[in-house]
Amino acid sequence: MAGPLWRAAAFVQRHRTSLLVGSCAGLFGAQISYHLCPDPVVRWLYQYWPQGQPAPLPPKLQRLFQEVLEDIGVPPGHCYEAFTAFTFQPVSAGFPRLPAGAVVGIPASFLGDPVTNTNCPVVVHGQRVDWKTPEGTRLRNALTLSHDAQKFALAREVVYLESSATALQALVAPSCLAGTWALSVGAKHALGLYGSPMNLRAAFNLVAAVAGFVAYAFSTDSLTHALEAWLDQRTASLSAAYSQGGVEFYEKVLSGNLALRSLLGRPGEKLYTPSGNVVPRHWFRIKHLPYTTRRDSLLQMWRATLNSGRS
Repeated sequence: MAGPLWRAAAFVQRHRTSLLVGSCAGLFGAQISYHLCPDPVVRWLYQYWPQGQPAPLPPKLQRLFQEVLEDIGVPPGHCYEAFTAFTFQPVSAGFPRLPAGAVVGIPASFLGDPVTNTNCPVVVHGQRVDWKTPEGTRLRNALTLSHDAQKFALAREVVYLESSATALQALVAPSCLAGTWALSVGAKHALGLYGSPMNLRAAFNLVAAVAGFVAYAFSTDSLTHALEAWLDQRTASLSAAYSQGGVEFYEKVLSGNLALRSLLGRPGEKLYTPSGNVVPRHWFRIKHLPYTTRRDSLLQMWRATLNSGRS
């Protein structure tokens, strides 16, 4: 066993710079590739297929999307493509400044018919939702958004794509990898570990890897929190109608999560809190801002806008 381990260690030591650059480039490319070619991938994942056929984007949703683009002031040269998605919230990917452009999936529920029609087959946890039950009625009401709430949900995705925050988020992993490598190499030189037994160096590398992962988790979660707060504030600052729509949007998200919590039973209690927030999957990580925090922040902005308009 010592022979292969020593050969592998010698190979890594001899080509460590090339391996580091390749690993960092691979991490960055893996996270950014989804956005470089968004059209076939995102459509394949989120396209709404009623009755076995992909649903075209209805004129109502086309007008809604164009209205949002005009409100934000998107330059004519930026390329956007919208399609009908089966999700409850909009989805997006891509870079509108590049030739491949960006795609935005607009939920079919924005049409109103899929959630007001009691015969619509919506399946939750393998069972069809009965819209006549209290939980089904609550879920249907949560999926029915006003015009301003729909515009806020779409505008938030467009602001995200226009900001190119995707590239910034993709830089976190390679930066943490490079930083962990540089610090571990410097620490081993300072402590004189390169002349120590391999077991000791392996243990040190394991500790360094764990520390690097903790740094990555903290960095990416903190960046996500900051971006989500900025996106909400930037979108709500477009007008008082957008801030009011944002409050309604997050209220409906919380209400929908509570309905799903009841419909799912015991699994729903593990997914959603009694307030409607998503339960963190990891005990030391909170990957997204709680919906109650985002709603309360927009509520303060909306109230401030109303008070400034009265004065």
